[in-house]
Amino acid sequence: MFSAKTAKAAKTIAKVGLGTAAAVMGAGALVYECALNTKVNGLFVNYFDDRPDPTQENLAKETPEQDNADVFDPNWFDAHKGEDQVITTDVTGPIHAYIIPAQAPSHRWAVLCHGYNASPECTGVFAQHYHKLGYNCICPSMRGWGNDEKIYCTMGYRDKDLCMAWVDYIVAQDPDAQIVLHGYSMGAATIMLATGETLPAQVKAAVADCGFSSCWDQYANVIKLYAKLPAFPLLHAINAVSVLRGNFDIRKNRPIDAIRRSVTPTVFLHGTADNFVPFSMMDQLYEACAAPKAKQAIEGADHAQSVYTDPVLYWKTVDEFLQDKITCPQEA
Repeated sequence: MFSAKTAKAAKTIAKVGLGTAAAVMGAGALVYECALNTKVNGLFVNYFDDRPDPTQENLAKETPEQDNADVFDPNWFDAHKGEDQVITTDVTGPIHAYIIPAQAPSHRWAVLCHGYNASPECTGVFAQHYHKLGYNCICPSMRGWGNDEKIYCTMGYRDKDLCMAWVDYIVAQDPDAQIVLHGYSMGAATIMLATGETLPAQVKAAVADCGFSSCWDQYANVIKLYAKLPAFPLLHAINAVSVLRGNFDIRKNRPIDAIRRSVTPTVFLHGTADNFVPFSMMDQLYEACAAPKAKQAIEGADHAQSVYTDPVLYWKTVDEFLQDKITCPQEA
């Protein structure tokens, strides 16, 4: 039997343990709000985060080989985006996007998914290129960002549903459509998760730029990189809060599993200097992908900067990959 001293010691340890657990859960709730509540995040990340903003950094690096018409114009998106468009589905509720029609009637379509702490405007560099090639472009607001009506980000987990909803919208408008899904960072996770689902035959290819293989591994990397802490127990607490609040289970957000089921040809691009989403994740994703595939490292590019660091190589890789997948002419 326990002695009185042993019982007292056990009670003290239990109190300390409960206090520690409460503190960890409190920290998890705080980090959850700062990371995934997009209203709080806008204040928190923009104040503390000194990573380059892809809408502000390296916007128009021209090289001698580059066609002047393809140099990114940071004002292009605002000049072409028109009015915010809203559709509603039973799965997604109301979702928002800018729809930029091709210059001439075309069956080419590109769905362009932005990254974390961003907005549809951040896909302007991609929309400008596809539009020049005769594509209609749809630039959605991801969950919690841009014009979306939700508060919490899902890191692609529920964003895949809105991506698929816009694909269904395209097919309803244009049964002869040939569709490319193109996303960077969280947007790349979104389109990879979508390719793990059953997609219409009109989806011909996907472009995954600096996407993560697993949200859990990505968050563990960020916690180590910025907080200098191990994933346990903080990440477990963050996940518990996310699940309890009905957002998403971080452990289940695994694009690498989705692309194992994919039949959508996919090209992977990633900057070699990316430590936010580790460059090594590109090879993990490439090796796992069950569909026809290609990959391209962009030397020296930081996170979400590949298209600015080496636009010639970036677009050469993408355009050559799409050449035999998007077969309709630029003008239908």
